[in-house]
This record gives sequence, C-alpha cells and structure tokens, in this order.
Amino acid sequence: MKIQGYYDPRFEAVAKEFRALWQDIEIGAALHITLDGERVVDLWGGFQDPNNLKPWRPETLVNVYSTTKGILALAVAQLVDRGLLDYNRPVSHYWPEFGAEQKFDITLDQLVSHQAGLIDCRPAIKVTDLYNWQKITTKLAAQRPLWRPGTAFGYHAITWGYLVGEVIRRVTGESPGGYLRQQVSGPLKADVFVGLEKSDLIRCATLIGPNRARKPLATKELTNRAGLKSSDPVITPYKDACSEAFRRAEIPATNGHASAKGLARCYAAALDGSIFNAEILTVSTTELTQGQEDLVLGKPIRRARGLILNCDACYFGPSHRAFGHSGTGGSIAFADPENGVGFAYVMNQLHVDGSVRSRRLIDSFYQCL
Repeated sequence: MKIQGYYDPRFEAVAKEFRALWQDIEIGAALHITLDGERVVDLWGGFQDPNNLKPWRPETLVNVYSTTKGILALAVAQLVDRGLLDYNRPVSHYWPEFGAEQKFDITLDQLVSHQAGLIDCRPAIKVTDLYNWQKITTKLAAQRPLWRPGTAFGYHAITWGYLVGEVIRRVTGESPGGYLRQQVSGPLKADVFVGLEKSDLIRCATLIGPNRARKPLATKELTNRAGLKSSDPVITPYKDACSEAFRRAEIPATNGHASAKGLARCYAAALDGSIFNAEILTVSTTELTQGQEDLVLGKPIRRARGLILNCDACYFGPSHRAFGHSGTGGSIAFADPENGVGFAYVMNQLHVDGSVRSRRLIDSFYQCL
C-alpha cells in the first residue's frame, strides 16, 4: 500500500506501523500527530470506498462516531471560559423546560459527565427521528431520569449530543454544529463538522461495517458484565450513517465528520490556549468518576467533563493525564498535556474491537519519543 504525506524522520517507526495496517483489514485511513503544536506525522492512504476506486486524500472526511463527543466537550469548555456557561449551574437555568420530571437540579457538570440518567429516549425512537432536533430535545426535556442524577455514571451514547447541544443552542443562539464551525474548528481551519453542507458530501469516505471486512476479525474476549440496556436505535454503517440525511443532520454525539488533521488540531489548540485558558483546561479534564463503574458499559471509565481520561477502556498512551474520546469502529483523538501531544487516527473500515489499530500506532509513537 502506498502511503502519502509527511513524517519527521524520528517517527519512521510510526509510518511503518501505519503502513502495516493494510496487511490486515485497513481500507482507507489517516493519522495526524502534533508535538508542542508542530506537525510531526501527517499520513494517509488507501481508499474511500470498499471497491478501492476512490483514493483517500488529505481532505477526506469520515464519520468518527463518538470521537465527536470530545470535540463538543471542548466547545462547552470554551463557553465556560467565555462566561456563557457554568459547570455548577442547573441545566434548567439555560433550558427551563429541562426541569420537568425531577430534573430541575441537574447541573451542567452532571449532564456533560453522563450522570443525568437520560441514556436513551423512551419510548424508543427510530433512526429517522434523530434528524428532528426539536422532537428529540422535547422528548428528553420531558423524560424522567433512570437514576437519581449525580449518584452514578452511565454512557449517554446518542442522547448526550442532544442534551449538551441544546444547552449550546440556548446560550449562543446557534446550533451545536453551527457554533463549532464559527468558534472552534472554523478559526482553527480544522476539518471537523457536525452537520455537513451539501458541498462537503463529495469528500466523505464510505463506512464499511465489521461484517464486511476483507479478512476475519480477531477479537478479544469480552469480560465486562452487561450494564443497563439502552433502547437507542441501531445506526447501520452504510444504510444509515452513509446516507445524505444522516451526514447533513446534527447528531452531536455520533455523526461528526472529520479528518485526522482537523481532530488533532482541535486537541493541540486545547493545549496551547487557542480555544480556552489553562485554568479551564484543568477544570474540564479533572476526573469525576474516581473508579466508579459505568452503568451502561459495565466497566470503569475515567470521565471528566465530557472528555474521557486515559484508562484501560480508552487507551491514550502512557500519560495518566491524557484526555480525549474514541468512537465506534476505531477512530480516536486525544491530547497529552504531559508530552505536548495532539493525536488523531480515522478510518472507514470499522472493527468490533475499537482500539486494535490505534494502540499499535500510539505505542509506536511513544516508543519514538
């Protein structure tokens, strides 16, 4: 496989590891790493489609699923920095309707850290309902939590984006995707979008489900116990997530479309003070979970304010202070403040074990430092 781009000679081992992914299941992918704000790895290769007809390009966009959450968490931190939001204030202060059904005292802190008890919409919804912002946010505002908010953590896989996104909309007057374009990714010239313009659709890579991999997938044995069952609709990689309706909608927990360079730029900016100050960085990356088990995922996750902190379930290298988010199938983006690293890997061939490929890339990078 011909790999294109640039890498600092110190990181030749990273380029070799990236190229080696095509000996397994990789179809198309990109990797971007910054060190103290400077580009040290910027690679891409393969194809945007399963038929190997459309080459992956530096401007290629791909749906990164829950990796989107980390970028939206950075936008919330920016709004806290600007005084438009306060992590300690009730969500109902910004969104009065949200106070229904014993939710009046839920704080923004609890909302962004998956403590609100609104893990799904009840009764269950369809994928097409996700395209109707007003319908989903109205349902969530009227819904009763599944547990007493603030007493437990449970992954809000899809609802998190509507909950946090509606707060952003209430205080800025902009949709979450619009705010992201204007105030975060836009000023950084970073290709990270929630809700694509029609003109950007041509840049999108086609997602390929794990069942369509060109080689059988070796998976680790799952030992975590089952958690609370969510009634979220199943979003199929091709039929749903590659449709124009899905790509153009704003589903801020799971339909961010990005390049690896765009994601890495956002995390590098979180470290250098470009989008908020150092004090907010410390606050937004302070651990809240203290070893607690996620009620939905059935395993411990180190959660901060919308960001995941380095842990076994979400591997960001050797630094305990690293923070970011990963997405279904394998995409990942994070920052390591201890070593000044901004890291992002994206691809279109999904894997059932999300970290299989990113761990190889992360380890090869840190071995070069």
